[in-house]
Amino acid sequence: MRKFTIILMLPILLSGCMKETDETVLLPVRGVKIPEAVLSAAEQDALSEYMPIYEGGTPPNIEGDWLASPMTLTFASDNYAGDFYDLHWRVERQNGRNLAKYKEWQNTASALGKEAHIIGEGDNFTMYTIEQSENEARGWSCEQVTIISGTRTGDAVEGYYYAVVMRDKTDERGVIIEPDSYRVFTDGDGVSLPITDMK
Repeated sequence: MRKFTIILMLPILLSGCMKETDETVLLPVRGVKIPEAVLSAAEQDALSEYMPIYEGGTPPNIEGDWLASPMTLTFASDNYAGDFYDLHWRVERQNGRNLAKYKEWQNTASALGKEAHIIGEGDNFTMYTIEQSENEARGWSCEQVTIISGTRTGDAVEGYYYAVVMRDKTDERGVIIEPDSYRVFTDGDGVSLPITDMK
């Protein structure tokens, strides 16, 4: 009986002593789905009508610098219609737990996701991250969930899709998407290619 009580208390003792830092490892370390804390089931269902969302714990390696051009809007929940700049996106330090660093650039805007999670099976992947973005020239900053899906084929990413779900923003001129709205894009020629003009 005493042994059973000690086992039950162990997780409580460990969590009370741990301090979360950038190096803290929180189990489970290998996700196979997008957590509902990141995107609700309703949001995932809505997005999956316009883009694939792959699941699984063995995605391909997608490290590198890539160009999505032309960025083509396929759906906007806010009914926005317009043209968009090409997107330079970078994945680096993808590790065995399928965590990576993600950054993107689009014209004068840039975004840095502290940590990106990659899921999928075989050559198919979905990457998701919560980003802080800003465009100083146009006077806005925001927090958004970014989702990228595709198929790694040799030196390219085919079937590239990109979605942004807005969470919060500061927007002096009212130029960016409203909170809780989302937009889905694709690479207009169907392939996101590697680039070498590192920023």
